[in-house]
Amino acid sequence: MPAPAMRLSHLLRGAGVQPLTPPESDPVIRQIGLDSRAVKRGGLFCALKGLQSDGELFVHQAVQQGAAAVLAGSTRPADLDRSVAWLQVPNPRMQVAPLSRELYGRPDEALKLVGITGTNGKTTTTYMVDAIVRSAGLKSGRIGTIDYAWNGRQRPAPHTTPEGPDLFALFAEMRDAGVAWITMEVSSHALSMGRVRSARFDVAAFLNLRRDHLDFHRDMDSYLDAKSLLFQSLGPDDTAILNADDPAVTAVARKTGAKVLTFGRNRLADVQIRSDSSTVSGSRAVLATPWGELQVYTPLAGPFNLENAAAAAACSLAGGLSCDAVRQGIATLSAVPGRMERVDGGGEFAVFVDYAHTDDALSALLAAARNLATGRVLVVFGCGGDRDRGKRTAMGATAARMADLLFPTSDNPRNEAPEAILAEVEEGIGTVPGGLTRSFMSVDREEAIRLAIAAARPGDVLVIAGKGHETTQSAGGRILQFDDRDVARRILDEARHTGRDHAEA
Repeated sequence: MPAPAMRLSHLLRGAGVQPLTPPESDPVIRQIGLDSRAVKRGGLFCALKGLQSDGELFVHQAVQQGAAAVLAGSTRPADLDRSVAWLQVPNPRMQVAPLSRELYGRPDEALKLVGITGTNGKTTTTYMVDAIVRSAGLKSGRIGTIDYAWNGRQRPAPHTTPEGPDLFALFAEMRDAGVAWITMEVSSHALSMGRVRSARFDVAAFLNLRRDHLDFHRDMDSYLDAKSLLFQSLGPDDTAILNADDPAVTAVARKTGAKVLTFGRNRLADVQIRSDSSTVSGSRAVLATPWGELQVYTPLAGPFNLENAAAAAACSLAGGLSCDAVRQGIATLSAVPGRMERVDGGGEFAVFVDYAHTDDALSALLAAARNLATGRVLVVFGCGGDRDRGKRTAMGATAARMADLLFPTSDNPRNEAPEAILAEVEEGIGTVPGGLTRSFMSVDREEAIRLAIAAARPGDVLVIAGKGHETTQSAGGRILQFDDRDVARRILDEARHTGRDHAEA
């Protein structure tokens, strides 16, 4: 992709950014950056105040790196080189994305842009839309929690939704590679922090609202307000895809000026799920839509994956794709990393790894497991450290209420003592009669998985919840290699080769 270059005056005018005082110079801007260490010559350094640091403390470092201009909320330092343009604006964070969009040539205008938000299901729905677009014969791009992917290329994802400069650079790269559609997860953090501000979405989907991220958002109302920002940005020619089964959509619908298309099991939904069934091998349903009725099959297990399929179908049909493309695309998506992902080697019992790390997601996961099991439901789960503590007792109670055997363990304890986290989980387990007697706790996650596999019997379903696609474990300031899928496969393989009998529990 050609390196961007634009006079600062043109950049500001095109992005609609008006500094409080005119800049001292008019350099050519070749980059927009938030990290002073990564600023290049001709860069515009955005000195933002973060949760843990203040970018204005690093202005001189950025200038030494080659920054030609600085965007900040304060007045110009007296000792700063006068050749460096200083752009003081009331809320600098909200200007980063519009400036990035302009520098990279407004790439979103050449793309069909689909945004997916909601507490649960964003990743799977994004993967489904991506598969549908490719089944329609179009080049597709995907941006989300697991990776950024297009035309057979993949990059690891440092953020579910990239910061503005990275996002619009990625849009431009995909555009130049011939991508027609981009489907992306849009997190509440990203919306609150303005990362997608000014991006022109054609279709946006609201999947659900459940308790999560309250360490960042003050309360559920603030969380909903953040999600709603995506729909407030839509115009009358765009489409808002809303979950007819979620009461939060009423507030969202009032805030958007877009056309509304609903999906779900509700009999009034525009894309309605009918005659559905789910087994270990996959799920089926009839979708009644304004474009006709279609039968869908997904290799993904669990009723919630049919809800994701209905959302993906609504996004695709609203964007102009055919029912045939929807049917074929959903059927070709055999797995989503760490999302109800089947681990081979379980023999007469099934093992799934899933990202469920909230009370609601764990509840849906265990309900799906119960639907699939002819025997018992076993669950390995934990709660992350340095995150919303309020959900720990709720997750413990949900696991005790919905599973037969519980194996609470560590899940990215970060800077908290794992024993303290598990004590809070145990409080929730103890609120359910008999919960503690069915609970086998281990701080060591591998040991917990080993105990659960040893306890499984024919017909059981074991779910290992919380980390999903993640390949590391954050504990005590250290990042350790740990992939639930690899660990489970290794233990299952060891058990198969030793011919061990299943332990009774």
